[in-house]
Amino acid sequence: MRYILDVSGHDLKLIRASIVNFQRSLELSNHAEFDNLIDDLDECFLRISRIKKEQLKNKVMRKWGRKK
Repeated sequence: MRYILDVSGHDLKLIRASIVNFQRSLELSNHAEFDNLIDDLDECFLRISRIKKEQLKNKVMRKWGRKK
């Protein structure tokens, strides 16, 4: 399933900062081991970044057309 991400570069930086902040609080937590969750959050951000980059590329291609 594909989602259209409507986030700017600034919004993407805020998302990353929020994820990093949450990961740090998990690392400092003494309640349980959260290594898998921390890794999942990293993977989630990478997927968001890839999708955003792909959508931007497609937007440029639609606007300017493909050069042959």
